[in-house]
Amino acid sequence: MVGSCRCNDFHRGDLYIYRKSFTMYNYHIKPFILLAFTVFILLSSFNSNKSIQDDKVSVFWKWFSNHKTEFEYLDDKNRDQKLDLILEHLHPISEGLAVEVSDEYKGVRDILISANGDKNNFSAVKNIVNSAPLIKGWTVTAFRQRANKNFTLKYQDIYFRPSQMFFYPIIKNDSLDLIIYVKGLKSHDSDKVNYYGLIAMDNVLGEYDSVTKVRYYDFEDLGNNKDRNLKPVTNLPKFIDSLYKIKH
Repeated sequence: MVGSCRCNDFHRGDLYIYRKSFTMYNYHIKPFILLAFTVFILLSSFNSNKSIQDDKVSVFWKWFSNHKTEFEYLDDKNRDQKLDLILEHLHPISEGLAVEVSDEYKGVRDILISANGDKNNFSAVKNIVNSAPLIKGWTVTAFRQRANKNFTLKYQDIYFRPSQMFFYPIIKNDSLDLIIYVKGLKSHDSDKVNYYGLIAMDNVLGEYDSVTKVRYYDFEDLGNNKDRNLKPVTNLPKFIDSLYKIKH
């Protein structure tokens, strides 16, 4: 099964003791001063780290704006190389991000920044996208979005097609787990199947919902499991939306 994972009080009595004895003043006030100093250091560190992060994001967008034409003509021969170049400039911001560039549509391309299913990278993705400048001929998107139901993701001889995939939901303790059934998984490495299966689910549900609304995924060979009251994956977005509408 795959997983998509304070302060001391300051009382009036202390002021009275301060008037009576400097030694007692030290005893009562120092923890407060130490706490305040610790909070100051933590806030300074946070602000410093945020400033450094923002600088890295600014550097990335400046670089991309100056090199955007390099990514306007992608084909099967150069696509991976070009995307790796973008990732090379994204990774100083946060490791583990992913990037996708769309084909041109009505003179506009889209660069999509993905957390690659890692919730720990969600804030970095939001920061990058929210800081994006206006770039002529480009839009910027955070997270993989829900795709057309007819998409196909191919890994070797496995085809992740929502119309040919099925799911079995398990709802327990307010959490949702999904078993996803796909034809032809038996002879393939489970890590690879899980990796591409999760990307497929990002495209079915949208990456944000795929990570935040499903606790675990398990990918199984379809085989003879059609008699288990399975539901087609094409119905999964509606199922998720209805389930969380009831919850909230």
